[in-house]
Amino acid sequence: MEKEGSNLKGLQKTSWIGLMAFAVVMIIFPLVITQSFYITKATFAGIYTIVAVSLGLLMGFAGQISLGHAAFYGVGAYTTAVLSTTYNFNPWLGLIFSMLIPGMIAFLIGFTMSRLNGYYLAMATLAFGIIVHVLLVEWKSVTNGASGLYGIPKVELFGYSLTQGLSYYYFVWAFVLIIIVISLNIINSRIGRALRSIHGSEIAASAMGVDAGKYKMQVFIVGAMFSGLAGWLMAHMSYSISPTSFTLDASIIFLAMVVLGGSTSIWGAVVGSLLITLIGVIVKILGEHISFITSDFEHVLYGLILMIVVIFLPKGLLPSLVHVFQSRLFKYRKMKVSEDIQM
Repeated sequence: MEKEGSNLKGLQKTSWIGLMAFAVVMIIFPLVITQSFYITKATFAGIYTIVAVSLGLLMGFAGQISLGHAAFYGVGAYTTAVLSTTYNFNPWLGLIFSMLIPGMIAFLIGFTMSRLNGYYLAMATLAFGIIVHVLLVEWKSVTNGASGLYGIPKVELFGYSLTQGLSYYYFVWAFVLIIIVISLNIINSRIGRALRSIHGSEIAASAMGVDAGKYKMQVFIVGAMFSGLAGWLMAHMSYSISPTSFTLDASIIFLAMVVLGGSTSIWGAVVGSLLITLIGVIVKILGEHISFITSDFEHVLYGLILMIVVIFLPKGLLPSLVHVFQSRLFKYRKMKVSEDIQM
């Protein structure tokens, strides 16, 4: 038990050191890469990271597959868009509703979905995502249909309007760091241990007294609220939104981020979202020089990368690399001990 406790403390210490290093990198990035295109892409990467982390909590720790996170993302975006454009709500007040409404929806549908597992849950969340997308298109009196909503106001902070560029980049990544801190605290708490036990075996966890339904409901609601926050950030960055941003394709891309990076690690979701965004940037750059490479080529690359990861790195990219590093470090230390004994 003492050894397990020391290992957990060591892991927590490593996570916080990694967080500090990551924060420094994200602060320095726009000072080195100053082109507005890359700063905008990095800002969107931060928004996607929030959704990916929320999905990673559900998949990697509760063992639940969701194909409907783009719906919560869209609900958050449309909530603040409708409130700020139609009813002239302050964007900061819209933030509260953009998180509360997805959380309430998750709470309402969670009573039925908390009893579902595996592919059944995936199909249920897929159906939910489709329903939300249809509502966004057909509820024209509120959402303006397929045309979307325009004129979404800027967010003001201390009297300063945050626009696309450096200011909004730092604004988004400040939220990303907050979400990562909250998520790390969740997985290192009693709730996190309960979620891992449910992921390992729900039957065994229930036999040990873990209320699986309650914990799955909680992480489902938290994930929905995080996705709503990401939708709020996206809406006030883009100034206009339409239902095309919240389709099944978006849910699959979020799923790809988590699977690629590694669902059993918060940092895996972060790495996955950054890699997927980087792939999009590379495809765009190549498309400017090679005629047959279009935006649809991204989906081909996503599919190929996912196939490779699932076959050769089933735990995801980051956990697999960490495992290789730890194995080589263990062999090196073992070799050094053997040399010391011989001497």
